[in-house]
Amino acid sequence: MAHRKEEHEEHHDERWLVSYADFITLLMVLFVVLYSMGQVNVEKYKQLAESMRTAFSIGGAAEVVDSQISQAGGTSEDGSSKPIVIPGIPEGPTQSEEVAGQLTSMLSSQNLGNQVSVQTNIEGVLISLSERLVFKNDQTELMPETMEVLNTIVEMMRPINNKIRLVGHTNNTPPTNPLYPTNWELSLARATSVAKYLINSGIPPERLIVSGQGEYAPVFPNDTEQHKEMNARVEIIIIYKVDSNIIDINSTGVLP
Repeated sequence: MAHRKEEHEEHHDERWLVSYADFITLLMVLFVVLYSMGQVNVEKYKQLAESMRTAFSIGGAAEVVDSQISQAGGTSEDGSSKPIVIPGIPEGPTQSEEVAGQLTSMLSSQNLGNQVSVQTNIEGVLISLSERLVFKNDQTELMPETMEVLNTIVEMMRPINNKIRLVGHTNNTPPTNPLYPTNWELSLARATSVAKYLINSGIPPERLIVSGQGEYAPVFPNDTEQHKEMNARVEIIIIYKVDSNIIDINSTGVLP
């Protein structure tokens, strides 16, 4: 019995060798993986990237990655940082910022206070006209004093051929005009009134996109009268021009 107990204790003391062997094996695998990662075959990597690009094309005709996109790694020749350039989206200070600056200067001379704001966003130049400037309560007819503002905007838009999005907004106060029982209808009718004025002023109708957001895209909570006034507005967005040839459906044979 004493001999068997001594043998059992001897095997128990050697169990650490199993864990040690497992640790050494894992360590060896780690070094093999690290070595393999440091020996990337550049040509095979390029072939893989090309295969992936081809695999994601439609019928071999459409490009997922536009060949015109600059892929210089985000740096200039002198090593300074530089954003990736996509055709149609201006690099650095945009022309849209120039348009926004000119509009701001032209409109500021009309003493409009905070009833008009001009800014740039990811879509283009956004001109916001407050309800108090453009419409009477629950009405869709343009007020006479609005014409001078819109004429200034038209003069800026006439020489260019960018698309123009017109979006009507309201606050959360239910309309009292029976012709427009919901804020959806009221906001759309107001955007349409501005669109008609732009068309009559020489802006081609095919450039216009008209929509109404009702009360559902406020810029402030509808918790004060001032905030409600600022939420009720019409937005005129001069959209960036982007030439897109990422997917040409007509070249795939899927659609006529």
